[in-house]
Amino acid sequence: MTRLSERIENFNKAYNLFEIAHNSYINDKQNDIYKLAIVQAFEIVYELGWKVIKDFLKTKDIETFTPRDTIKEAFAANILPSAQIWIDMAKDRNASSHEYNQDKVNMILENISATYFYELKRFKENLETFNG
Repeated sequence: MTRLSERIENFNKAYNLFEIAHNSYINDKQNDIYKLAIVQAFEIVYELGWKVIKDFLKTKDIETFTPRDTIKEAFAANILPSAQIWIDMAKDRNASSHEYNQDKVNMILENISATYFYELKRFKENLETFNG
């Protein structure tokens, strides 16, 4: 198994848990456990997502090191339709680990459930083209 296919497999497993956390959160947005679950699941899926892209770019002889560079290169190579959403995800992923202001946390939760979930879902649906 290649590094890329292993990373894709891990992404898919993590995404499935993210989807469960997302659906639970959508059904009960006041539940603190669901809030924690969706944030943690998002952090993992985002990390695996950009690393899948990094590994895929490497197969095309494009070397990147940071999430931002990886996203920019992927956008330039027409791998990602929206670099801005991925950059926003990176910012919220970094903030979610260190944010204690409830209003800001609620904004991140809204971004995750209303935008990032669907972007990562589209990404998952296109993963088969990465491993072909």
